[in-house]
Amino acid sequence: MNDLLSFLQAYGGVLSLVGSLVILLLSTKFVTKVDHDRATESLDGKFNRAIDKADKIEDRVAALENEFRHLPDRGSVHTIQLALADVKGELKAMGEQMKPIAATSERLQEFLLEQARK
Repeated sequence: MNDLLSFLQAYGGVLSLVGSLVILLLSTKFVTKVDHDRATESLDGKFNRAIDKADKIEDRVAALENEFRHLPDRGSVHTIQLALADVKGELKAMGEQMKPIAATSERLQEFLLEQARK
């Protein structure tokens, strides 16, 4: 028992200093409950905002998918392009067929104007 007391008397200051340093080290490595709760609440808020953003983005994507659903697909657009090319060719052919009719109409109009002047 005397040995313990003499040891504590001889090294008590050093032990006290080492104990204080250990407590200081532990206090910097670990967080208090209040700080932990505050950090957790902050992270919960950020997490909830991220979930809200993800929900809004999901709604926007669903709306866009709904809009694109009624648009024609690649095959339909190609079919429409081919049909328009056919219509363009037919209109060009009809234009060529209309030229003699237009010339005849113009000659008739000139004839009628000459008859009206006489």
